[in-house]
Amino acid sequence: MANTATLAVATNIFTAPGEAFAAIKERPSPWFPLLLLLLVYCAISFVYVNSVDLAWMIDQQLRAAGTLTDEQRSQAVDTAMRLSPTVYGAIAITSFTVIILIVFALVALYYTGVSFFTNTGVKFKQWFAMSIWCTLPVVIGLLATLVNLLASDVRFLPQEALNPLSFGNLLAIDNEGLPTLQRVLLQLDPTTIWSLVLTVFGYQVFSQRSIVHAAVVVLAPLFVIVLLITVLATL
Repeated sequence: MANTATLAVATNIFTAPGEAFAAIKERPSPWFPLLLLLLVYCAISFVYVNSVDLAWMIDQQLRAAGTLTDEQRSQAVDTAMRLSPTVYGAIAITSFTVIILIVFALVALYYTGVSFFTNTGVKFKQWFAMSIWCTLPVVIGLLATLVNLLASDVRFLPQEALNPLSFGNLLAIDNEGLPTLQRVLLQLDPTTIWSLVLTVFGYQVFSQRSIVHAAVVVLAPLFVIVLLITVLATL
């Protein structure tokens, strides 16, 4: 896909998503939004791990896990501090890249399976590209996080406070002590909802089925995930 065509799709995702999805379906290429997503996340990871008090951050994470005594936690922090911030940043970036690729490959595989049974004729590569392009609004949330990091004292800033657009931060809700599902939901932000709506619309354009059909297909896995989290939290 030519650069001008890529920029046109990127613009149309926000202004004319129907045209954008038609172009993505015809020439599916996920590289621009994927690289943009990874680039912004890399910048966030680099700034955060080089600004936060690592000993404090690791201690907070171990406290949240609640599986170690104070002495064990102190020893774990001392051991963890033998690694440099660069190493932690590299681990975070590598993990994020692998997880993103796996998640969207699974999503595309799921859509391909549904497409096979509903006879829409859309291929894996097309679904994969569509799913990745629908993350562009999420990049806005990541950019807000990056600006927040650059403008704030990050030394003792918890990870749940990084994104100023998250519902928890927008509504000033303290998630300490809340159930797992509520904490996860509070970490979402309007750009996440925007991305989800785009995915529903993109599926409708690709499959040429009703918007209700598209919503059911896109939201069904999320419903299952929420249900599993709820059940596991009660065990």
